[in-house]
Amino acid sequence: MVRVIESIRDQTVLLSLHEVTPAFEDDIVTTCDLLEDLGISSVTLLVVPFYGLRRANTFERHNVFAEYLASLGKELSIHGYTHVTKSGAPHEFRRLKTDRLLSRMKTAVTLFTRTFGKTPPGVVPPSWTAPSRLAAIAKDLGMRYCVIENTVNVLGEGRRFQVADRIISSGSSRLNLDTALVEMELGGPLQIAVHPLDHRNNNMLDILADLRDRLGYSFVGYLDYLQTL
Repeated sequence: MVRVIESIRDQTVLLSLHEVTPAFEDDIVTTCDLLEDLGISSVTLLVVPFYGLRRANTFERHNVFAEYLASLGKELSIHGYTHVTKSGAPHEFRRLKTDRLLSRMKTAVTLFTRTFGKTPPGVVPPSWTAPSRLAAIAKDLGMRYCVIENTVNVLGEGRRFQVADRIISSGSSRLNLDTALVEMELGGPLQIAVHPLDHRNNNMLDILADLRDRLGYSFVGYLDYLQTL
């Protein structure tokens, strides 16, 4: 039986802070503080265990930062293994064949578990793009959910939830809101991924405040949302 794709609740933002890596340590601390100042406590922190294929960016070399992240009490999930392709493009999983995808996921989960002492509950691939078989791999690795583009796959239950659009910041000075503006005004469900550099370079945090204060949105991390079902 083919299950119908369900919609995330209206006026809901599935909120994440992505590219969580020691490379952006100070900016991540600042961003977490700023989100708390906005009254936003539920957010998924998307961890990259080996960012940019640089050993200096591994958490084993930044134990204090790893302990800080764990102390926040927020969801920590996987956001790729290195985040980038060999050419440096930020969509590590997009064109990987099954064996390479499985290998990277296994290594990412091993490093994550070694750092934080538990298996990540979910995976959100870099750029939110990956082959559909990522969901099966994530399930076999003991995860609860897998996000691909605008769909949240609840693993082991056969349920899928969809948002109307997503806003994925790259931390640059220009936020691309073109396709999401209509959905924002209509109250459609969204995914929003904050980048650690947003607080320096753009008005992402102001957009979150506007969504809450003017448009009545609420913010919730992926796992927290699934736990309300």
